[in-house]
Amino acid sequence: MTDLPDDPAARLEDRPSLRRRFMLTFGVLFVVGAVVLRLIHYSTTVTAMAHDVDLELRAHLFAFEVHDRLAPLLPAGSPQRDDGFLLPTIDPVEAGGPRGIARIFNVGARPIDLSGFRWFAGGWKPDGTTVHAVDLPAGLAWDPAWASRLGAAWTTADGQWRLAAIAGADGTVLVAGTSTTGLRAAARNQALYQVATFVLWVPLVLGVAWLTLARVLSPLATIASTARQIRSGSFGQRIDVTHADAEVAEVGGTINAMLDKLDDIREAQSRFNADVAHQLVNPVHAILLECDAEGRGAQSASNLAEALGRIDGLARRIEEVCEGILCYSRTAALDPARLRPIDLEPIVAAALERVERRAEERGIRIVPPSSGAVIRGDSDLLEEVIVNLLTNAIDHGATGDRIEVTLAIEASRCRMAVIDHGPGVPLPAVAKLFDRFQSGKASGGHGIGLALSRRIARSHGGDLVHEATPGGGATFVLDIPAMPEPS
Repeated sequence: MTDLPDDPAARLEDRPSLRRRFMLTFGVLFVVGAVVLRLIHYSTTVTAMAHDVDLELRAHLFAFEVHDRLAPLLPAGSPQRDDGFLLPTIDPVEAGGPRGIARIFNVGARPIDLSGFRWFAGGWKPDGTTVHAVDLPAGLAWDPAWASRLGAAWTTADGQWRLAAIAGADGTVLVAGTSTTGLRAAARNQALYQVATFVLWVPLVLGVAWLTLARVLSPLATIASTARQIRSGSFGQRIDVTHADAEVAEVGGTINAMLDKLDDIREAQSRFNADVAHQLVNPVHAILLECDAEGRGAQSASNLAEALGRIDGLARRIEEVCEGILCYSRTAALDPARLRPIDLEPIVAAALERVERRAEERGIRIVPPSSGAVIRGDSDLLEEVIVNLLTNAIDHGATGDRIEVTLAIEASRCRMAVIDHGPGVPLPAVAKLFDRFQSGKASGGHGIGLALSRRIARSHGGDLVHEATPGGGATFVLDIPAMPEPS
């Protein structure tokens, strides 16, 4: 198996860049979209120009038809009768027509100028005899197929002329036309305009997108730099969100809050490790001293038995501390989503069974609860809480005392109380009552029980609090969410 390099930056060299990935995706979509839109634009514009040419062509054709019908009524020798009139210049463009639409899309493009087109007209009898001829170009001759295209406009087979035909007087066929050279030149200019604007516009937009993305992603580089400093040991570093945008400031603020929390955890873990070492080193030293003292010379069997008893007590103390630490660590890994509905009544019964012998030895009576409650939790951890509370009450009680365990549901909360009537907790000790390794037992203890019990309670979404018992004594209340009663 290939080992990964220690430096995270080295592991990221082969990863794709978010900026390049975005620009590649955005660039392809933008270029494809720009090409498609410009093709549509070009096609729409060329179609609109051709439509304009046809409108102008029909206008000349209708004017020529009027001349054809009025010519017989004019005096003989009149210039207008002998086709000596000028074809009118008519602008058929309307704001809402195709040319108007093309102008909306064709902002900045040079529109087609119809005034420069050369228009011509002619009239022929069905047998091909020329009746009228107005600026007819050389090489344009009568085609019998024109008679079947009355009322239509078309382009000749060689693509050189655009023609329109209509029926004239006495069965004649009137034809008007123009060269397609101007239209092709206008289409070519439109294509050059589209290409030129594409070449200028696309790099400009992609450049602006690149710079904008760089500006948006720049705070990520700051966050990465700060993370590297923290990784190198500068745990006090935080992300500067003073001038950041709202979204980046929210992310940076969340990360800063997380770092503060991790700092608190790191400091708490350091203090915990020191406390654990202190709690374990004392009995270990005592065991070593006992072994050293007993090994210096011959000892009587009674002295050796006493020494072994003391060593056994010290070892059990180490065992209790280790068990408490393991249980304390287990609460740190508790996933609230894995808690299951449980009934507290059998858990309390199991805890009472575990402390029953200890209570009998002290002459203390325990009154169990008269009802049960259903909560979401871990049965083993909650049983440990109840055992710790009962053990503390027994150890601080006197012969003949009574310990009461009550269960009650109040506003969707389960309130379990362990009530003793002993000397109670001295007021100066209340502030540190739930601190780790703070024992108030006269006989000495490892001082992790109450701290562990509160941690378990809070991992279940509740808490463990101390209250003074009326008339003397201490009351410890475990307050955790209760399950809703079934309907």
